[in-house]
Amino acid sequence: MSINWRQYDVWSRLKVHHRRVEKARDCIRRAVAHGRTFVSTSWGKDSVALCDLVLDTVGPTTLVHMASPYELPGYEHIVEHFGARTDVVTLPPTKSLEQYIAWLHELGGLGYQRTKSRQAGPRLKGDRAATWGRDEGYEVQLLGLRADESVTRKGLLLGRGQIYRRRTDGWWCAHPLGWWTVDDVWAWTRARGLPYHRLYECETHGMTHRTLRNSGWLTTIDAGEGRIAWLRRHWPDQYRQLAAEWPEVRHLA
Repeated sequence: MSINWRQYDVWSRLKVHHRRVEKARDCIRRAVAHGRTFVSTSWGKDSVALCDLVLDTVGPTTLVHMASPYELPGYEHIVEHFGARTDVVTLPPTKSLEQYIAWLHELGGLGYQRTKSRQAGPRLKGDRAATWGRDEGYEVQLLGLRADESVTRKGLLLGRGQIYRRRTDGWWCAHPLGWWTVDDVWAWTRARGLPYHRLYECETHGMTHRTLRNSGWLTTIDAGEGRIAWLRRHWPDQYRQLAAEWPEVRHLA
């Protein structure tokens, strides 16, 4: 299916959207004043909007993507787009797909299968981007986190603000899109003619471009809400790999 852009053409002209854009630009300018800056990107919709806004506001800025062995394909054209505009760094996975699957089996299975007592397993990625940044001489990290994504993220923004310095290591973090809505993200994408991950056009099983998330095919937090059936339809190869390791997911497809 194709996204109906009419609503975002309208939204992009609203004063509320323009106010949020200007506040985000101000956040970016204040953040980069603290030192050498890079942008963390997953190549999801929020990251794409943030990357473009940063480049349009302060010029060429390094974009850093932490690769995952279980990413959904469909973002290659995004990397090409931004690679023509600025430096793009891809950090390789710390584990192979086989190692990651073995780790999940050891931890107790897929996310939806684990009990609350086993949810807090060892962090696989940790804060790799910040570690990389410090090693490379950076001081500030921009992220595409938004308050309306979750109660936890809203709490972070309310508690720390959009720009803050971590007490543990003095690292600066900033969330310029913190108070943007999903309408703002898609309106910016539309107005700027930005590329986006093809997963957002896979609007089936009750999921839309507004609710879909750029999480990998081993991420099953929405398994009981159609995520597995959605994966089977749109990424059959990845679904077969998932079902080969965890046959029980076939009951959810």
